Amino acid sequence: MFTMLPLSALNSRVLLSVLIATCGSLGFPKTGQAASGTWSQLSPYPTAITNNAVTSVCNAGTCTIYSFMGMTNPADSGTITAASYKLTSPGTDAWVQIADAPLLSGLAKIAASAVTCNNEVYLIGGYTVAFGETTEPRFFRYNPLSDDYTQLPDVPTEVDDTVVGVHQDRYIYLISGWHGPTNSNTKAVQFFDTMTSTWQQATPLPSGVNGRFGHTGGIVGGQITFLDGSRTGSNFPIDHTTIVGTIDPTDVTIINWQQPGPSPFSQTYRTANSIGSLGCDRLLFVGGTDNPYNFDGQGYNGQPSSPLDQTFIYEPSLDKWSLVNDSAGTHTPTMDHRGLALFDDKWVTVGGMTGPEVPTDLVQAMSISGACSPIVVPAASAWTLLVLTLCIMVAGTALLSKKSTRLESVKD
Repeated sequence: MFTMLPLSALNSRVLLSVLIATCGSLGFPKTGQAASGTWSQLSPYPTAITNNAVTSVCNAGTCTIYSFMGMTNPADSGTITAASYKLTSPGTDAWVQIADAPLLSGLAKIAASAVTCNNEVYLIGGYTVAFGETTEPRFFRYNPLSDDYTQLPDVPTEVDDTVVGVHQDRYIYLISGWHGPTNSNTKAVQFFDTMTSTWQQATPLPSGVNGRFGHTGGIVGGQITFLDGSRTGSNFPIDHTTIVGTIDPTDVTIINWQQPGPSPFSQTYRTANSIGSLGCDRLLFVGGTDNPYNFDGQGYNGQPSSPLDQTFIYEPSLDKWSLVNDSAGTHTPTMDHRGLALFDDKWVTVGGMTGPEVPTDLVQAMSISGACSPIVVPAASAWTLLVLTLCIMVAGTALLSKKSTRLESVKD
C-alpha cells in the first residue's frame, strides 16, 4: 500500500530538484499543424534540366520565372549548358529562350544561384567541371529589356553551392558555400549592397558551426536561416543542423548566430527553398536528397542518391516546423535544385533529378492552403496535461508548506 508522506517531511531542495527534472522536461513539440499543398504542372521546360539557377520577378500583375544554365545529362559533364529561359504569366504559356548566361573561361557552370532584389535579377557563383572545378568569382545582373548581362564587382570570396538571401530588398547575402581556391567550404558571410554596388563582410559563422555547401535557406523577418548541407569530411557528410542569424537592425554587418537544433525531418542536400518569405515570415523547403553527391546523383559514398518526398515550412522566429502534405498525391519528388520560384501565388520547381543521373523537364507548381494563417499552438497530449497539472499542484502545495514551516519557526 502506497503511503503519501507529508510534504513537510520532504527536503525542499530534493523536491525542487524533482520538480525541475520532471516538469521541466515536458517541453511542447515545436511542430505545427500540417499544411496542405496542391501540386499542378506548368509548361514543361524545353529540355530535361537539373542544377539550374532559378528565380522569379512578380510586378504589376505579371510574373516571370527565369532559369539559368544547368545540366541536361548528369552522367556527362559535357552537357552543362549556358542556355537560359523564361516563362511569363500572363503570356504564351511557353518557355522562351533568353541570352545565354556568361561563360567562365569558355565553359558553362552549375551550382550557381539566381536571386531577385528590388525587381532586378542577379546571377551569382557556380562552377565549371571540365579541366578541374573552378568557382566563378564574377557577379552579374540580368537585364530583361536588353536581354543581356551587366558585370558587377566580383564576389570577394567566390562561392558555389551557397545559400542566398535578400534583406530589406536591398542587400544580397551569401552564406557559406564551396570556395574553389581553397578547395573547401568557407565560413564567410558576405553581402552586396545594391544601392552602393559594393560588397561587405558580415559576421562569419561562429565557432562550432561548420561551413558547408549544398545547404538550403533564406532570409525572412531580418533573420538568416539555413539548414543541413555537406561539411568537409569523408564523403562530405550532411551536417543535420539548423542555424539562425539575426541581422542587427542598426548595422547589417553584425549577425547574432544561434543554433536552435535540427529539423524534425530527413536531413537534406540541394533542397529547393523559397529564399524569401512564404508569408508570416516563414520559409518553404521542397525535396532534395539525404545522400550528398557531386553533380551526377551518385553519392560520394558510392551509393545512388534518391529524392526525398518531403515538403515542409520553418518559422525561425518561433523555431517551429510544419509538414506540408501532398493533398492530391500528384507531386513527383525531385532533387538537385537551386531555388524555388514564386509564380502566380504558387511555388515552383523547375527541372531537377527524379533519380541518380535522371533529369526531368517537369515544372511543378504548388499552392498552399492557409499559407499565412494565425499561429496555432500544438495541442498537448492528455498525459502531458495531466502531468503538467500535477506538477503545478505539487509546486503550489510545496510553496504553501514551506511558507507554513517558516511561520511556525517564527512563532516558536
